[in-house]
Amino acid sequence: MASHEHKIDHLDQGYDGPTIPGKDPPTARRLPCVAVANPYALLCTAFRALIAVGVVALVLSLVFQLLNLKAYVDSALFTRFDLGTGGNGTTAQLNYNLTVALSIRNPNPKRAVVYPRLEALALYAVERFGYMSFPRMRQERQNTMEIRPSFDGQSPVAAAASKRDKGEGFFSINVKVYTRVRLNVAVVNSVVYSPDVDCYVTVPDPGNSTAVAQGFAATECAHVDDCSLLKNENLGGED
Repeated sequence: MASHEHKIDHLDQGYDGPTIPGKDPPTARRLPCVAVANPYALLCTAFRALIAVGVVALVLSLVFQLLNLKAYVDSALFTRFDLGTGGNGTTAQLNYNLTVALSIRNPNPKRAVVYPRLEALALYAVERFGYMSFPRMRQERQNTMEIRPSFDGQSPVAAAASKRDKGEGFFSINVKVYTRVRLNVAVVNSVVYSPDVDCYVTVPDPGNSTAVAQGFAATECAHVDDCSLLKNENLGGED
């Protein structure tokens, strides 16, 4: 019993050793860019979103990068191209029937091309005399497709130019093709591009046997617009 009381007395004595530091109260850990309502957090969130958008835009631009289309006029044939007079008997009218075989090449090795819009115009002496639109089309990768716009009718033109070209046996015709295209990857379509085609061809006069014998020379279209983003063309409401 005495030994037990001795132990208790010993525990009641003061402690003269070094001070034992107490534990600091727990504090919340601060993580960078925590989504709390303060300017720093908002700035971090906006910065992350900007980086994400930039990465997505870069990936999409690489996936949907469109190589420029190629275009060729393989043949052009007049069955009629002569001057007449209009209803008042004075205005020169061009009576025409023109068929053009035009090849469009999709050089993209991995992507098909969808044409939501495809329209052809024929111009003579800077005056438009023919128009034709085509239904929606799809062109496979590294593929060449042919379209055959046909222009038939009557239109007022510059009589002087017609008489000059008729004397030479060949008519200089400008064929324009207006397009809107999308690249197709799996089930996803790209943004709309508008690469327009501009072709200048020399077509034999059907009434000139010498010119007809020489025939038509296949022509590469001299100007195909770069595949820029959609431009707002207006073809006089003929959509």
